[in-house]
Amino acid sequence: MATNGPHSGHGTEERLRIELEDAASVKWWARILYTLGSQYGRTQLRFVGKAEDGRRLYTGDTFPGPPLNRTPPEEAWAPGLEASLSRLRQEIVRDGWSETSRGAQPWEVTYSRRVS
Repeated sequence: MATNGPHSGHGTEERLRIELEDAASVKWWARILYTLGSQYGRTQLRFVGKAEDGRRLYTGDTFPGPPLNRTPPEEAWAPGLEASLSRLRQEIVRDGWSETSRGAQPWEVTYSRRVS
């Protein structure tokens, strides 16, 4: 959703946030297949870039990891996490987004860009 930001001049500004999601959570049957077909109940995780209105604008590569809970995944036990995040961030910046803030986790990044 585009909003008028304090630095947006005459145009509007839209925001994008990277989130980590369980790729299987999108469809119930996919979650069952991922869990049953994986070793030790692992699932497929991925990063997504979402607009303020919830639209998914970017989807990163999946990588294996434990089901999402209170403990955030790390590269050591979620191999591919860093590569997936790096590729997604490069794609977002290439499309003209500028980083505006960061959270506690490496993927908690917010971007903005002007819309004419």
